[in-house]
Amino acid sequence: MRSTEFQSTPSLADPNTNASESSPQVSCSTGADLADNIQAGSDTSSGNPYRELRAPKSSFGTLIEPPLCDAELALKNNLATAQRELPAGSLWDSLRKDARRQIVADARRYTSAYRDVSSVGLGACAPNSASCRPIVMAGHQPTLFHPGVWFKNHTLQKIAGNCGALPINLVIDNDAASARSIRVPRLENLMAGTGDESNRRRGTWETVAYDAGGESLPYEQAAIRDVELFQHFDSGVRRSIAPLVGDPCVTELWKHAREAIARCNIAGCALAQARHALEAEMGWQTLELPLGVAVRGVPFARFVMEIIDEIERFQDVYNSSAEHYRAWHGIRSSAHPVPNLARSDDWFEMPLWVYGNSHPQRRGVWVRREGDQYRISDAPNVGATSASNVSLLVSATDRDSAAEQIAEAASPELKIRPRALVTTMFSRLVLSDLFLHGIGGGKYDQLADRILSQFFRITPPALQVVSGTIRLPGQSPDPTREDKRQQLLRKERELQFQGENWLDPENPHQKALRDQKIALLEQMPTSGSRATWHHQVTRLNTQISAELTAKRKETRAQRLHLEQDAATERILCSRELSFCLFPLDFLRESFAKMA
Repeated sequence: MRSTEFQSTPSLADPNTNASESSPQVSCSTGADLADNIQAGSDTSSGNPYRELRAPKSSFGTLIEPPLCDAELALKNNLATAQRELPAGSLWDSLRKDARRQIVADARRYTSAYRDVSSVGLGACAPNSASCRPIVMAGHQPTLFHPGVWFKNHTLQKIAGNCGALPINLVIDNDAASARSIRVPRLENLMAGTGDESNRRRGTWETVAYDAGGESLPYEQAAIRDVELFQHFDSGVRRSIAPLVGDPCVTELWKHAREAIARCNIAGCALAQARHALEAEMGWQTLELPLGVAVRGVPFARFVMEIIDEIERFQDVYNSSAEHYRAWHGIRSSAHPVPNLARSDDWFEMPLWVYGNSHPQRRGVWVRREGDQYRISDAPNVGATSASNVSLLVSATDRDSAAEQIAEAASPELKIRPRALVTTMFSRLVLSDLFLHGIGGGKYDQLADRILSQFFRITPPALQVVSGTIRLPGQSPDPTREDKRQQLLRKERELQFQGENWLDPENPHQKALRDQKIALLEQMPTSGSRATWHHQVTRLNTQISAELTAKRKETRAQRLHLEQDAATERILCSRELSFCLFPLDFLRESFAKMA
């Protein structure tokens, strides 16, 4: 029996129900239009197999593709596609059911450690239920990201609420943690000089760290190095941003962060839990789960075995898809958007990472067949002679048994994690019914679509791309600045080469120079005495240039001031500033306006 929350949106109970009965009519697509626009991520109108996704330039601008009003239709289309292509009783159907029971239970248990979950996900996927509520999912690294990323979380809970679905956010904790700091914009006074320079200020960056730097490790392995620095991060941020923002939400955020760091001792974990606890205070009803927890157990291992058992064909599809993407976009680097998977003799590289507590650096995973077994290792052509080497034997004749063996081998010292494309393929195909990406994920997941359709021979589930642009309160770009700069550049060129146009006709000496220059230009010889004429023009240009020295200096100073102001504007109006620099009420109101 379905839960009461699921029954409250009967249109989703039956994927074949007409979406128009419950969807708002705000320039929404028909089912056929939506399928054309978002399946395989292509821009069919231009013949481009890849959509162009760009960050909004205007303040409070959004990128929501397909539109928010199509979210329920996209979700229903995905459910219908799954029902058609992954029928009841199939491997994929049972895999999806098992994975969802696991992730809902794990997410409720994990989230309950730091916020109340009594009203979130209860009964969403009962142990003996034949089906679960639809799951809408998003994900991001556990960082102090910009408000446009946080807007995705706002949209996640909004879509789920509108559709009667369960919202779960994945904390992508297998990515490498890089900088443990944020950049804070500041204004500093220029050196006092002539004119109005003493009143001018220049934008600069200040770096405020929440932990000491060090080796780049996966977020789930990056234990806090400097607790004292972490504890006082909020005061450093407030001090730096005070001239621009009086009440940054880092104050509210860091009360939760201090509690979280005491629980998990991992910087990324503390940041994610603190942000999610703050979302609870904002009324957002979502669950969260680290990816490292979501891929524990048999469901993910069984998904991996689908790849291992056809690794040669998978590599061909994966590499040819990556090469197609690079060729289409003119990308020369073989590392972007993802490097090709390699082969060494009879070893095949997998799109996975492996690491553990004793050896926390991410290492590639390789596999080869040895009789009726597969050997999974981090070091092809090297025996397991070192404590740092991984060597795991699993069945090559029974995928279910092999998945059990992989799951049972997992430990603090053996953590097998997906790389980016496998993360989203597993999340979209198995864990969720609609996945929300940011711009970066939306771009590279168009590559994942090619792999899903060509390797698994399954229609890629539609995804939603969500991002927005929010700038600090009171900061907005001057749309006329570049036009003004171009005008000053043209004026500088004219002062240099057509100075007669800028001479003062009221000044007798300058008027005389201007008249002489005009007369010479009107009497340009075609041949013969051109050298004499050219000498006369050069002499006049030198005299005119001397008359305009002050004006040239003034124009150049105006341009430099304008360019300096533009550089300051790029800092103060950056959309990449951490959300913790903004007032919480300002962000809440901005999100509400944007979606």
